[in-house]
Amino acid sequence: MTMLIKLIKICFILIFTYFVVANIVIYLYANKKPVSNADTLVVLGSQVIGKPAVAHPTLAVRLDVAYDYLKDNPQTKVVVCGGQGRDESATEASVMAQYLIDKGIEPSRIYQEDKSTRTAQQFIYANHVLPLGNTVVVTNDFHLLRSIMLAKRSGISQVSGLSAPLAWDNIDKYYALIREPLALANSWLFDHPSDDMKNEQ
Repeated sequence: MTMLIKLIKICFILIFTYFVVANIVIYLYANKKPVSNADTLVVLGSQVIGKPAVAHPTLAVRLDVAYDYLKDNPQTKVVVCGGQGRDESATEASVMAQYLIDKGIEPSRIYQEDKSTRTAQQFIYANHVLPLGNTVVVTNDFHLLRSIMLAKRSGISQVSGLSAPLAWDNIDKYYALIREPLALANSWLFDHPSDDMKNEQ
């Protein structure tokens, strides 16, 4: 029994250490700066809510940050990503596109990737919509490290990230402290966009 307790304690310490280190690395990565005048801004999708659909506050933060970058870099095009989930009344991409248009971004600069249902698909499908070139990825701060990893695995070699930090009064911020280290480990182990997906039209 004593040995079992020791093993449980060691496992707990290792797991706790992983979560602490992972969250520190995620935080540090989120503070890196993107390149200027990128060819393409890729805004990763997230939940849309209501009928008619509108951006969830977590997604709206991404779109506001994307708007600021597009305003400051007028030559950059943008691909908004996200299909339609079972509990969504429209595709995430269509809601995101309309959000940016309503803020003043020209529709001709906006491209929609509306097939993806998870992060590992979004870069592959976005590259089918528009050759991405030098790319800046926009997502929330906790999600940026995993997204850049998946972008590189999808064949996007010139990629940097633009963090959309969540405020501490957004409950998603707290969920992410637990969920994102687990998602990061899962993606590192299992998310390898396949050649079939890369060749999919």
